[in-house]
Amino acid sequence: MAGAESKGRLMLIKLGDGGDPETFEPVCGVKDKSFSINNNTVDTTRPPCDDPGAPLHYSGAYGVRTISISGNGVAVGKPEYQKIARAAIEQDYVTCQIIVPLWGTFTGTVLFNSVEASGPMEGEVEFSIELTMTGDITVDWEALV
Repeated sequence: MAGAESKGRLMLIKLGDGGDPETFEPVCGVKDKSFSINNNTVDTTRPPCDDPGAPLHYSGAYGVRTISISGNGVAVGKPEYQKIARAAIEQDYVTCQIIVPLWGTFTGTVLFNSVEASGPMEGEVEFSIELTMTGDITVDWEALV
């Protein structure tokens, strides 16, 4: 998309309400976000049977795919923060949408790897979260922000 802007603040982490149909609300106050797709590779290299001493050439296949999201910011008193803390403590699965400008919308179940709150004596309560998507993930490549 020529001329399209991709402002970081348009990258959103949205939590599902568990309803049918599911409604997603953004986690407000997130200032810095990171989205990562990692693919492990599996070495499938085999020496040729007819010439086992010949030079080997790497052969690989995809293994486990991991999609991770992290963010930090200022807690703004919304109920999402309680939902996040509860999901982390109770090890609940939550449906989440991640909107990445110029990429698309990634929807799936997340695990809360890490949830942290901090508060300087003369500042606002800050938080950081780390999530990993698990199971099937749907991607809407056309849902560009």
